[in-house]
Order: sequence, then structure tokens, then C-alpha cells
Amino acid sequence: MKNIIDRVNEDTPFYEKNVINDLFSWQELENLLNMRPFVSSSRFVMTKDDEHKWPMQSWLSDVNTWPPSIIDKVIREDVCYLRDCSRVNKKINNICKSIEEKWNYPTDAHIYFSFKTGKNSKGFSKHWDHNSNIIIQIDGQTNFKIWDKKVKEGNRQIEIEEEPMMDVILNPGDVVFIPKYIVHQAISLSKRLSISFPMSVILDDTSQDRHWIKINA
Repeated sequence: MKNIIDRVNEDTPFYEKNVINDLFSWQELENLLNMRPFVSSSRFVMTKDDEHKWPMQSWLSDVNTWPPSIIDKVIREDVCYLRDCSRVNKKINNICKSIEEKWNYPTDAHIYFSFKTGKNSKGFSKHWDHNSNIIIQIDGQTNFKIWDKKVKEGNRQIEIEEEPMMDVILNPGDVVFIPKYIVHQAISLSKRLSISFPMSVILDDTSQDRHWIKINA
């Protein structure tokens, strides 16, 4: 993983096979989806930006959390992700810490998952991001298409006819790096789970406290 982190300041996409394993699991994702802080309207994101209204429930400290029954339905239909997940386990926190110490780029972890595949997977269309991203495949297969096209900030019109410069299939443990403003698309080829590490290049952003609390039983 150190070799990947050493290269994130490059301005060119790259792909590496079998870099890291045992980073996260479906069981850990299930646990997060059943914890209210991780299913707030600001952390749980789905491809289809529908508005849902639900009745008030007792004892909620955050009323803007999705009811479990709605989440269970949505995750069967859309590509979804959880953000602000850089501290869901020590391994993920340490990757963020290493990036921040090496490049001073405040880093988060977004957990992407999908149960539909191919044409049945709506996913995200061709797009670009403000942040550079390291993407690690946890389970399943994802087809990443990356174009040799850097979009100017503020331009959301993407019309690309040429073939992608990179067209790879990520298997568990594989990594792809996508620099900011580079057009790309991810297509689920199977039930899949992956983690994206977006790195903020805004100079005023501050990295999180990466101290890990240990409890001696």
C-alpha cells in the first residue's frame, strides 16, 4: 500500500493488482447499516436522488436518519455509499493517516456497494470529482473506465466519444487511482463492495485526529 500512497501525487491514472486484502467486510457493512449515526441523510447516499418522508420515531437523537426498512429496500435497487467512514476500523484509519502524513491531503473513506450488475446496475454515469481518489476493490468485480479527459472545474457537461484510455476490471485487492477532474465511470459486474479514499486538495482543510483509542479488556 505504501507504493500506492507514494504515487497519489501523480496526475495520471494507474491500476495495480492484488495490493491489499482483509481491509473491510460485508459483515462490517451490515453492522454500519444498522447503526443510526451511519444512516443519517448526510452519510448514506444512493444513486437515485429520491426524496423520502417518514414518520417521527421515538428516542431518535438524530431525526434525519433513514428507517431500516427503507434502507433495506433502497440497497437492493441502487448503488449506494456511506461517507465519513475513515474511522470505521483501524486499518482504514491508518490508510487515511498515511496519506495525510505523506501529502497533507485530508482524506476520507467512502464505502460503495451494489447488489445489481451490468445493465441492471444504474450506477453513476460518466463523471469527474473535485478530489483525487484511491479506490480499493473489497469484493466482487467492478469495471472502471477512465478517459484521457480532464474537465475544468464547474463544467458538468461531459460529452466524450473516444474510447477510454483505461478500461480495467477490479477484483478483490486491486486498486485504481483517479486524479481529480478526470472523467471516469464505474460499472458493477457482480455484487460488489469497494472503498474510495477521496483526498482534499483544499489548503484550508484540516486532517482529522487519527488517534486510535484502545480499550484493554
